[in-house]
Amino acid sequence: MAINVGSYDVEREASVYFDTSGLRCWTKAWFNGRDKGEKSIEITRQQAIQFINHQIAMDDWLSRYYPKQMTAYHNAIEQARQQILGF
Repeated sequence: MAINVGSYDVEREASVYFDTSGLRCWTKAWFNGRDKGEKSIEITRQQAIQFINHQIAMDDWLSRYYPKQMTAYHNAIEQARQQILGF
């Protein structure tokens, strides 16, 4: 049986942005394709650069800065898995 598990995934996106001087940085996240997204969180410049350079995985990043939303994400994925596998 072939199952396209990707169709049960929850869309999530993270980005970082800097102020005009490049000294202050923030991260922002979007879940389920929402236009508004989550509240921005100030982060260090070093953290922003690590994320941009893919030294921190997106899911780890989101779990750190948006733990409530990622808990809901993991619960949704687990429920989909249970429905697919019939557990």
